[in-house]
Amino acid sequence: MLINHYELEMFSPPCDPGSPIWVARLKTDADLGPIMPYVNVEVKNAFYDPKVPTIVWREGAHKYALRENMVSINNLKDRAHAERTAEKVIQWLNDIWERREEIEPDHTTRVPPRLLDVLRFLPRTNCGKCGVPSCMAFAAQLVEGERCVEDCPPLMEAGMEDKLEKLRELGL
Repeated sequence: MLINHYELEMFSPPCDPGSPIWVARLKTDADLGPIMPYVNVEVKNAFYDPKVPTIVWREGAHKYALRENMVSINNLKDRAHAERTAEKVIQWLNDIWERREEIEPDHTTRVPPRLLDVLRFLPRTNCGKCGVPSCMAFAAQLVEGERCVEDCPPLMEAGMEDKLEKLRELGL
């Protein structure tokens, strides 16, 4: 087992004080650097930088980040939700670690998409239905991981499947 113990710390996102959405930080008793190339294989569209080392990915509404001895999880409702999600990700990481002999590690560096690359696949209507005044502002929030593509109502409409797929290929 790689991670035997972790401490859960919760906070409101610094960009949105008082938000009803929470971020959890799991400080682990393990160096997570060695597992990152294996996670890079298991997670499609992860952003991985072995020089830092850091790996970031999205799964559903959550964004996960692994750093030296920490796992961050965003978009949590409350402490109970954070505890359940934390337990699942720790079990998943330990499972990957146990199976590492069966997995060919991937050290390929992948970086987040550029703002203009993201904007190119948004509807560019500046309709504000996502809660921000422009598609450029929404693209910036996507790149920063503050929003997910599902937050754009026009992107979920019929006829937008190709653009949605392109955004998914960018890792969003």
